Amino acid sequence: MIKLCLPDKPALLTSDVQKELTENFMREGSDVWNKPFIREAVANISYGKCCYSECMLNEESKYLEIDHFYPKKYFPEKVVEWGNLLPTCKKCNTTKGEHNPDIEPIINPCIDNPQEHLYIENFRFYGKTDKGKTTIDVVALNDRKHFVDKRYKIGIKIIENLEDIKQSIELNTTELKNNIRFKNRYLQRIKNLLNEGTKENEYAATISTVILQNDDFNQLVLILKQNLLWDNEFDDLINALKYCALIKKST
Repeated sequence: MIKLCLPDKPALLTSDVQKELTENFMREGSDVWNKPFIREAVANISYGKCCYSECMLNEESKYLEIDHFYPKKYFPEKVVEWGNLLPTCKKCNTTKGEHNPDIEPIINPCIDNPQEHLYIENFRFYGKTDKGKTTIDVVALNDRKHFVDKRYKIGIKIIENLEDIKQSIELNTTELKNNIRFKNRYLQRIKNLLNEGTKENEYAATISTVILQNDDFNQLVLILKQNLLWDNEFDDLINALKYCALIKKST
């Protein structure tokens, strides 16, 4: 889970349209939030990912469902209120069900910063606060079948790639300094790997956390800086990773 910036509501969701759709729901109980222009706008809130688990939606049978953060059962007036509609996968939406955040608060990633409430260790989420702990349970962030196993596979691949890159560079320090093709190939490889942990990508919180806490990566940073190969693009990528990472202690 990462902090999200709620975009402007879709132009077609005017006050009059919102009022009409809300009245239709209260009168007929119809799924007025499933209008194509609403679904498209909601999907864009979290870069096409579930706002809770960060799995990519519309892939591997993980289709977009619209979560009412304040459930329509208790807050029918919010049924199409912009900011109350969040993109989720079926697992998170089903598990959350009709949970009332007014009674037991959970993280709203469009309002709260998950970094204040959660951290990741061994590919599992842990709560820094009661809100974080409740969120983990309510949206099943530690469901092994759906999320933990996938985070593990992705994280291990990142770790193995970092180890391979570090070993290759250590064995070829002369090439790193003198061979432009070798240097550029490995610099780009490192940057591509870091980019996987930026906010637009699946499981960005997990990947960024793994990278920033990895010993091989930290040694790579030292090697690049010692050889004057660290540039502004690396700085930007590190800041992008820090935006997403869920670390027990601040980076």
